[in-house]
Formats: sequence, C-alpha cells, structure tokens
Amino acid sequence: MRETKLNRIVLLPLLLAAFLTAGLVHAPPGGEAGTDYIVKLREEAAWLGSGGPFEVVSEGEMRLLRAAGLLQWYEPDGEMTLLEGETSAYYSGGKWDLALINADPAFEMEALGRGVRVGILDSGINEVEFLAGKVLPGRSYMEDESETDTADRYGHGTLVAALIAGESPEGYLGAAPGAELVPLKITDGKVITVSAVCRAIYGGIDDFGCQILNLSLGVTSDFNSLREAVDYAAEKGVVIVAAVGNSGRTGKMYPAEYESVIGVGSVDENGEISSRSNHNDSVFITAPGVNVRTAGRNGGYITTSGTSFAVPHVTAAAAVMLGLNPDLTPEEIAETLAETARDAGDEGWDEYYGYGILDLGACARQVGGEADSGGPETPCSFLSSTVIANYTDRDITCTYLLAEYDPDGTCISVTARLLTVPAGDIVRVEQPQAANYGQFIYETDTMKPLAPARKSQ
Repeated sequence: MRETKLNRIVLLPLLLAAFLTAGLVHAPPGGEAGTDYIVKLREEAAWLGSGGPFEVVSEGEMRLLRAAGLLQWYEPDGEMTLLEGETSAYYSGGKWDLALINADPAFEMEALGRGVRVGILDSGINEVEFLAGKVLPGRSYMEDESETDTADRYGHGTLVAALIAGESPEGYLGAAPGAELVPLKITDGKVITVSAVCRAIYGGIDDFGCQILNLSLGVTSDFNSLREAVDYAAEKGVVIVAAVGNSGRTGKMYPAEYESVIGVGSVDENGEISSRSNHNDSVFITAPGVNVRTAGRNGGYITTSGTSFAVPHVTAAAAVMLGLNPDLTPEEIAETLAETARDAGDEGWDEYYGYGILDLGACARQVGGEADSGGPETPCSFLSSTVIANYTDRDITCTYLLAEYDPDGTCISVTARLLTVPAGDIVRVEQPQAANYGQFIYETDTMKPLAPARKSQ
C-alpha cells in the first residue's frame, strides 16, 4: 500500500465539505477573532496559492485578499466533530457479526424472514425481552420431562435463538428478526441423546410445520436413525443447518457430514477461520462464531463463541431467502449460499471455509431479484479497527482517512492513504494510536463516502 500525505490546506476543507454534505458536522461559527478562513482565489490570483481548489489563511490574510478583490468567496474554518452514531442504522456497533455477513442490504430491503418458521433443536428457549413475541409453543423431547416444558435452564438455546431473530432497543441481534421460533427441546445440559434429536426432527416437521431446523450440535458417529431423520427432512423440503464441530481438527460431526445438511464453520471478526472450527469436507460455509454478542438466557447481553453460534447466522440467511421466496427448495438455498459467499482461504471451495463466508446481503439481493442493482449503497464496511471489507465484485481504489481528536473533540491531525480493497476481499490498515479517532473511506475523486464512518467508542 502506498501512503500519500495530504497537507492541511487541501485535506481539511475536503473533509469539511464531505461531512457537511453528509450532515456529520454543525455549520461553523463565523467572525471570531483569530479564526482561520477557507478562501477561494480568483483565477487571476491563483498563483498566490498552492494550486489547490482553495486555501486556508488567517483572518488578517483573508481581509487583505478580500480588500484586494482577489477572493471568489471566503468562510470561517470550523471544528469538525463526529456525531454519536453506530456503524449501521439497524444494529449497534458491538454487532460486528452482522457487519461481517453484510446484513445491511437485506435489512434495507426489509428482508427479515417474516413468517418463516424455524425449529431450534437445543436446550429450550426463554422468551427474554429480546425475543418477545417471537417464540411459538414448542415441545420437549426429553424422556423424563413434561412435553410442555421448553424452558432453557442450560443457557444455549436462547443464545442461538437471539442470533436468529433477536431484537433490542439498540437494534437487531439476529439476521432474521421476522422469523418465528419453535423450541424443540432435547437437553438440559451438554449431553444429548440421538433419539431425542431424531424425535425432534420428525416432530418439528410433522407437528410444528418448521421450514428450517437449526442443529447447533453434533455427534462423531454415524447413526442409521439420525441419517433417516435427516433424509426425511430432505424429502419434506426442510432445510437443516448444523455445526461442523469445535475440536479444530479434521474429525467429522453428524449430521453436518450428511450431504443434504448445510455444515457451518466459524470465523472471527477479521474473517479468519477460528482455531476451534473443524476442517473437512462437511464444511459448506462459514459465519461469525468468535465472541459474538447475543442475548443471555436470563436476559441482558452475553458474548459467546463456537460453531454452535455460527450456525444461526446461516439459519437466519435461509429464513431471509424463504421469506422472499417460499417456493425455494433446500438445494436452491444451498446453491445461493455457495454462489454468493465471499471466497476466503484457497480459491473456490476448501475444507476450512467451505465456499466462503456468508454474505446475507448478496443472498437477499439474488433471491429478491436485485442482484444487478449495482451493489449496496455502501459497498465497503469497517469490520473492526483494522479491517475493511469490500462487498462488491470489483476492486475499489479509494482514499482512506484517519482523523484524530483531542479529548474536547477538536481535530488535531489527519492522515490519508490511497487504498485498494480487492473485490470480495478484506484489507487491514494501521491500528489508530489516539484514544479518539474517526476513520473514513471516500472515492478519491468525488469524496463520496464508500462506507459508514467508524468512530472510537
């Protein structure tokens, strides 16, 4: 990456104009003693300046230039301040997982998985505040428990459920907040019987009409009963999404290994495969599964990791697609996931990333008939303090700006780089040194924003 230093005369006014256009700053105060001025020289006086489109001069210099009739216009330079805001209008800054899977285009389309019924084979679901009105009656398939008791005492199923359909005052927690959730309880702990899983698969399909089954679980052996239950789901046109396992090895987990099941591995906020995610031919796709923010079983927020929590992101994507087109088959959903995934690791499919990292926005656009609409309004996104993703199929060459602020919010320095973000890829930039900073990406020529600004917290 080639670094280009831009001097204060040219860069700050460009930023100010861009920020004013975007509504990110207040209009500058005028007429104060000692204020610097931004001035535009007349053509015949251009030799006085640096050759840029405008200059920054002191108040005294401005008055001399104005008196000499050399100015086209002038205005007081003002302080830039970042407004309090999040990286998306739909979710809070802590939800990096939704940024990584490019959820905004789906949310902009209002593709939320409305009316799609998702069965969650897990430890039950507690209808915490973030899941209010989203949990339908379900059933317990445990031998020694009341069928109507679907409470989550272990604290796994609620976390999974919120990553599918959770919603808080700060925005969405899940990628399909319109989906309907059916608790298909199979355990009160970590150990699960295969028979309970099989009963829940049949029951979720026949008794509750689930269109998708989320299995954030697995077993290392192949069972005839499990295989037949999964085959039954395939015959009925039901999508099954399952975890590939957390040993970080090549060992296979069932049902993720079955051909009709979408096996999901996990990545971190930088798009790097988790050290705990299994790698083998069962990995169909990857999704966020390291330190993701979701709802706790007793309410409030919790951060958790594992392929268990990568699975609900893909389940949610399937719900979004079925919400847009209820006639999609499981094969068509899998095909769309593969075609739209952002390639990572080795080119094409590989045993670590499968077909790549889930791209929810691309799935929604393809199913919703907007694949050729020109791409998302903001083609790039800051995934973290050092990582920028390009969600388009074209390389983007842009200007990356880093503004540093003192504790009072006054801009104290600005640096710029020419940056190329390859198509469908991510790049890493320097970690800001200041406690208060803002990062921006603009088209180099027009200064049009290419990504929502990232601000320090």
